[in-house]
Amino acid sequence: MSEKILKPEDQMMQWITSKWITKPIHVAAELGIADLLRDKPMSVEELAQRTETHAPTLYRLLRALSAVGIFVEIDDQVFDLTPLACCLCSEAMRPLALMFLSDWHNKAWEGLAYSVRSGNPGFDHVFGKNAFDWLAENPEARTIYDQGQGIKALGFAKAVMKAYDFSDLKTICDIGGGRGTFLKEILATYPHLKGIVSDLPEAVPAAQQVIAEAGLQDRCTAIPCDFFKEAPPSCDAYFLVNVLHDWDDKTCHLILENLAKVMNTGSKLLIVEYLIEPGPNFSVAKLLDIEVLVMGGGRERTVEEYKALLSSAGITLTNTIPTNGGIALLECIAG
Repeated sequence: MSEKILKPEDQMMQWITSKWITKPIHVAAELGIADLLRDKPMSVEELAQRTETHAPTLYRLLRALSAVGIFVEIDDQVFDLTPLACCLCSEAMRPLALMFLSDWHNKAWEGLAYSVRSGNPGFDHVFGKNAFDWLAENPEARTIYDQGQGIKALGFAKAVMKAYDFSDLKTICDIGGGRGTFLKEILATYPHLKGIVSDLPEAVPAAQQVIAEAGLQDRCTAIPCDFFKEAPPSCDAYFLVNVLHDWDDKTCHLILENLAKVMNTGSKLLIVEYLIEPGPNFSVAKLLDIEVLVMGGGRERTVEEYKALLSSAGITLTNTIPTNGGIALLECIAG
């Protein structure tokens, strides 16, 4: 049977009313419904009791989500997980749902029209300060943001390890490595490697905790380092994972220039980013490009734009390696 093709009006209506789905997803994620259903199906009454919600209204929410394949009503007002609902478990995509569908993130996107008119971050216009300063002042939002970034980093690490062999390296520094999730996965797979998570001072304690929980204290450390002002320690390889897309070209040049100061002839710089492909076809990078514009004035780039950016800082792109995770690994050397 051929797939039904929606009329343009129907397809547009789906997009216009997308919050009819995304808002219920956010509420279900806030309530932790998927986690509660992990072990067994539950009645709405039991779920309402566990989540301190109004049972008849919770039923309406779950019924709506079930209509699009998120949860399933297996008996009268009894719900179970579906593959889509499993994505909302805490160890899966729940942190991403809580982050991207949060009130503060929605408010930031109210600045999109301002961004389009000015070319400047919508977040700064709406909140009166940049996103990183605002998150530092709002620890609950920062925690969810860090958890979401950790989920992304885990997926990136798995994709990169399938595409790249780290056997010849000895030491790796993850610059702007946050909680250390990305580097932790690589070190767990390559027991001969030693690693450094380099980030701002306020990020170091969380990274140290992740390192300790993974039992990697003997091979990994977290250090304070502001990549705008200083170079990281000397290593065989340096990672920039979803860092450069957060910034404009001028700021990226500063980051890369500082890094070039410590790279020697044997050093490698490994950049993990989505790439904008030429042509009119769909690309998640083209949509993510608007996200980073709104949130901080950043941008996604083509491989040619990365080549030019790297060259301006004295770094050469030698290889572009696609992964099965949709991201690309850019292998670079000094010079």
